[in-house]
Amino acid sequence: MRLSIAQIETKLNDKAYNLAKIERFLHEAKEHKSDLVLFPELGLTGYSIGPWLDEAAETPDGESVQHVQSLCKKLAIHTIFSFPERGQDGNYYVATVFINDQGEVVALHRKTHLYGEEQVHFTCGDEVQVFQSKFGVIGIMSSYDLEFPEIARILSKKGADLILIPSTNMAPYKTHQLAFTQCRAMENEVPLALCNRIGKEGDIEFIGCSSFVDAQGVTHLLLSNQEELHTIPVLLFKSADSKLDYILNNQPHLFKELC
Repeated sequence: MRLSIAQIETKLNDKAYNLAKIERFLHEAKEHKSDLVLFPELGLTGYSIGPWLDEAAETPDGESVQHVQSLCKKLAIHTIFSFPERGQDGNYYVATVFINDQGEVVALHRKTHLYGEEQVHFTCGDEVQVFQSKFGVIGIMSSYDLEFPEIARILSKKGADLILIPSTNMAPYKTHQLAFTQCRAMENEVPLALCNRIGKEGDIEFIGCSSFVDAQGVTHLLLSNQEELHTIPVLLFKSADSKLDYILNNQPHLFKELC
């Protein structure tokens, strides 16, 4: 599989601008013979969308998602696309969809852990799912989800061959991001790709540093803080170190105190 990480800067509450940029990067990825393009969290609207959430949020079959679906079908390419979702229950979610090369929405992930002001505007998702793709079994986490090892462990135990993470991580948490991407991949023996945005919104500075880490925790790609698209070949295989075997050697009965 050829994976493209589209580390972009988005414009707050300007869906037309952001969709045009996403379209441009999808075309560029296709020129690089990419199979799958990973975009940042809330790539449709920008991060601090709370004050405009009622007008900006869409359903999973909304106009913007349908536009990206049509692009994926036209280009025969898969993508990870994130947007503020208006749920049928009346709540708002930080949502991510996986759209296949036929333009079909294969999976929807709702961010399970909300950071800071996100808790004022959004509701936590309550499912951790994997789904089948032509490349293997895929799991999705969203930004702050990365910092909770239980989420990646559940995805791994459900059979994920690859974990994809759209992100909006900001300063001063660069060290956290670099450490956690390696840890989540290494401790679950599953490759992991993270796409983080760049740019500023008010006092928030997004750090970029998007990466791909293999199942042994080796970082094969680490971007800077510039807007760019980088495409790499990815082998989806789990580590098979029988001496480690973190999953089978796990002792879940010890963790009951956490609950």
